[in-house]
Amino acid sequence: MDQNSHQPDRLKTNTSSLRTWLLIAIAFLLLIGTAIAVWLYLSSFQVPVQPLLIATQSIPTFPIPTPIISTTFEVFAAKGWQDTGVQVNSGDRLEMIYVKGLWTGKSGSNNYTGPEGGKPSRDNPCNPLPQSETGYNALIGKIWYGKPFMVGDHFIGTSLISGTLYLRMNDCDEWLEDNRGSVHVTIQISH
Repeated sequence: MDQNSHQPDRLKTNTSSLRTWLLIAIAFLLLIGTAIAVWLYLSSFQVPVQPLLIATQSIPTFPIPTPIISTTFEVFAAKGWQDTGVQVNSGDRLEMIYVKGLWTGKSGSNNYTGPEGGKPSRDNPCNPLPQSETGYNALIGKIWYGKPFMVGDHFIGTSLISGTLYLRMNDCDEWLEDNRGSVHVTIQISH
């Protein structure tokens, strides 16, 4: 009898122990479910992240004109005014940049230069531009029948007239036959 009398207590202990574990499991599942619900709720909000602002001194920027024409042209030392085929309008920004090549104003001379020319020298009245300002063998240009101007190895300017761009070496027409070489320049036109 003693064994049977203890059976109901053992059942009560197992049942109460099972209930305790069941309650702990339910509480744990509720806690996990609540944590997931809170995480989903909070993640539904989009909080903008502010970029880190660094104080810098403001540097003014100037728009760089986009070329509407960009071409490379070879200018021969032994030719006079050479038609580049580039049409320039009044108000256009014109830029010419030396790319490559050398030339000389005298055959048999080893005095080759780029488009910047040599040192200024005495003036020859037949030159399109005074050599005392440009130097001999310098690259020069003009637009249509306008006044010649120094190009050298880099020129930037705004055209005052419209017309075709012409380039040449600054040398007298009657002395061109003994010139040798050529220079290549990139011509860019923008508004």
